[in-house]
Amino acid sequence: MAAEKLVIGRLEHIALPGLGVDRVEAKVDTGAYRSALHYQRILIRTVQGEKQLWVTFQMGRKRKTKVFRKFRKVLVKSSNGSISHRYLISTLVRLNGFAVRTQFTLFDRSDMKYQVLLGRKFLRGRFLVDVSGKNLMG
Repeated sequence: MAAEKLVIGRLEHIALPGLGVDRVEAKVDTGAYRSALHYQRILIRTVQGEKQLWVTFQMGRKRKTKVFRKFRKVLVKSSNGSISHRYLISTLVRLNGFAVRTQFTLFDRSDMKYQVLLGRKFLRGRFLVDVSGKNLMG
């Protein structure tokens, strides 16, 4: 039901506590199926027979490396029709008191304005998007 969903803007400030990010502006992208997250560096390491994904993020002035033990590769079709392989991870998103665990594909967004995209899988059943507004949740 639409009345039970929260209205958010095309841009919202979120926190990614699992990555140590207190606040970052995310672009809400209703055209994207999954959410996407900017990374600076990715390494695959095998530790005691287990593959681990070591990802370095920089959001704002903070640079952090996070190790993911649960991850996989997925095919992603971009808006221009090109298909690429991306790593898929899961982490917690906080949006003004709401905490939602969601999946992110990792993508080098260094040439793009926003480091985080929130896609339909995150939005579905929870939020309505007012494209005329920004930071409606705080």
